[in-house]
Amino acid sequence: MEMDKGRACNMSSIKVCDMSNCVYNKENRCITPAITVGLHAECNTFNHNSAKGGFDYINGGVGACLASDCKFNERFECKAPGIDVMTHNRHPDCVTFQQKK
Repeated sequence: MEMDKGRACNMSSIKVCDMSNCVYNKENRCITPAITVGLHAECNTFNHNSAKGGFDYINGGVGACLASDCKFNERFECKAPGIDVMTHNRHPDCVTFQQKK
């Protein structure tokens, strides 16, 4: 698969992801083009598997954000400068999430 390297330039980047058991994680980097952040700020793209996927040259971004109560959510797009995905109760959460006031 050839990627248009400019396509995702406006996406919020995933700065770090500590879900080392995800198929798209390589050395705490997300290597899939885009993830979906779910209603409760969880990473819906997480896939636990011993096989690895993704592309080594990709730094993942947020393709869609369904957490409409997050202050960074604008029309289901993430407007944070970058996000961190960390383990929370054995599943991945966007810890950059901030409740709208």
